[in-house]
Amino acid sequence: MNQFPITQDLILKNKNGWLEIRLNNAVNRNALKESLVEELLIVFEVAKDNTDIRGIVLRGDGGVFCAGADLKKMKKITESGKEAKNQAYDLSMTIGKLLKVINQAPQIVVSVTEGFALAGGFGIACASDFVISLENTKFGLTETKIGLTPSQISKYVINKLGYSKARKMMLLGTLIDGLEASKIGLVDFVAKNNEVLEKKIKDFKSQVNDCSPTAVATTKKILSFSQNIDSQRAADLFSDSIISNDGKEGFESFFNKRKPSWTIKK
Repeated sequence: MNQFPITQDLILKNKNGWLEIRLNNAVNRNALKESLVEELLIVFEVAKDNTDIRGIVLRGDGGVFCAGADLKKMKKITESGKEAKNQAYDLSMTIGKLLKVINQAPQIVVSVTEGFALAGGFGIACASDFVISLENTKFGLTETKIGLTPSQISKYVINKLGYSKARKMMLLGTLIDGLEASKIGLVDFVAKNNEVLEKKIKDFKSQVNDCSPTAVATTKKILSFSQNIDSQRAADLFSDSIISNDGKEGFESFFNKRKPSWTIKK
């Protein structure tokens, strides 16, 4: 582990050719706060050139994968006046960079999803090569429900689910469980409980270990040819949404635990 930095927001374990990265922000359901994202970028950069690492496992501590972006940070951005647009743009670009780094890692990257995989967490799962999930994990692209757009993750979601299923998830913000996620192609391996989950992870590692690391890295380069995304355009669209009236209303309603103004009363 000497080659990796000491991390506060990640728990790292490098054993038998596999690097396990646990998001260590369980108190906020492993939301992607700025320091956590920075550490992820550093760790993936170090791992990129480590030929001893055959695969990378992404998990969340505390039984939750990732609830998405740091909404408290985003709300502060909406209140920062003239700097709001630039701050939102930079935030989106950073998330876009993280997704690209995960997706283009030369090793196999598998997300193990428990509890919740929402918004940016959903995006991380789609940017990974494979997803192993518990049946009761909740998945959702909840951005439109708070006035935002899942712009940076859109390409990865479409590539993973196909256009029709991705459109439904992105526009409606529907929550689905691990079983339904398996049916639509988001989850590759599903487990009914933690014991079965750990066995599936072990079996998956065994399959990867039978493959040539060089061949895997080359094949991933070929696969990435079709996954180009205009990060700057995506960041521009996202930053416009976060500073829009709906974006501000979305955050106000979320933190005040009320329905946003656009919700039609039944």
